Amino acid sequence: MGSRFRISLVFALLISATVFPGCVSYRILKSEEGLPVSPPGGKIQVEKTTIGEVLFLLGAPDKLAVLEGKDLLIYQRALYRENGLSVGIPLGEILGPSIDIAAHGGLFRYDTLALFFTPDGILRDIVFEKDSSRPFLKTLWTEQQ
Repeated sequence: MGSRFRISLVFALLISATVFPGCVSYRILKSEEGLPVSPPGGKIQVEKTTIGEVLFLLGAPDKLAVLEGKDLLIYQRALYRENGLSVGIPLGEILGPSIDIAAHGGLFRYDTLALFFTPDGILRDIVFEKDSSRPFLKTLWTEQQ
């Protein structure tokens, strides 16, 4: 009985493919902005490392900010991934309108290293986030509200 079902299913699919020729497409989009960000090593220590040493070790930050008189350096990488599926069946010759079905979704992820410095240029705090759903500065502003 199982083989009869398989044969009829294959036959129905072949008939459908012949009668309703269409198009199925699947799209994957990946993009990356910024350099890879890794956790700070032993060379960067709170209350010992200066802003000059951090700039020498890590290079220029992606973003700069001043919060309550303290300098904030942000090193951040943004990853974006989108998947999309679309199916189209041209029925214009038979029924008039054609059928188009599409679905897609996207996902942003952020790797962030934030370094807070005193007005004297000494490292006060370190925050490292991996695979966060929000950029670091946006997270700071939403927590304060």
